[in-house]
Amino acid sequence: MAPAGLILAGGASRRMPGASKLLRSWGDTTVLGAVIRVAREAGLAPIVVVAAEAVGADGADRRLPTPSGGGRADSLAAGLAALPPGPVVVLLGDEPGIRPATVNALVGHCRSTGADAGRVAYTDRPGHPVWLGRAARAIAARLTGEAPVWEAVSSASPRAVLLERDEPAPIDVDSPDALARARQRERA
Repeated sequence: MAPAGLILAGGASRRMPGASKLLRSWGDTTVLGAVIRVAREAGLAPIVVVAAEAVGADGADRRLPTPSGGGRADSLAAGLAALPPGPVVVLLGDEPGIRPATVNALVGHCRSTGADAGRVAYTDRPGHPVWLGRAARAIAARLTGEAPVWEAVSSASPRAVLLERDEPAPIDVDSPDALARARQRERA
């Protein structure tokens, strides 16, 4: 059975002037569209996107509004509540450079090791995607505000693993400069 995909896309785009960073062009789609495509190509199902009202989520199975006044953990909890039981892979809507192979490697590693929580360790920093098994998912679902999700689930789970990848982390496209760097990396 495929794990579900949860894409967190509730940021306010404060550092990106003009339209939402998630709606900026990325190849033949948008930044968020690229992340949804990666989730589809990696076989995640169903796919839920938690995003601001103005952001569409074409290609996802469901879009939920960002909880009013909440933080990242509140968006995570809302998305987890909308998904069927089972493992979940969490992606960020503003990291269009993520690769399906990275998602699949994390899923395979967590399944083969019996991990309940998993995260990718890139050459420059740890990051997403994140795997939440049954116990880790239950812990994450209870977090609120800006609670650091990985720290909470990894410290509570003796079966938390890091998957080392010989590649740099996807660039968070939080600013025009970051978007330009991400596009340049994609072309290289």
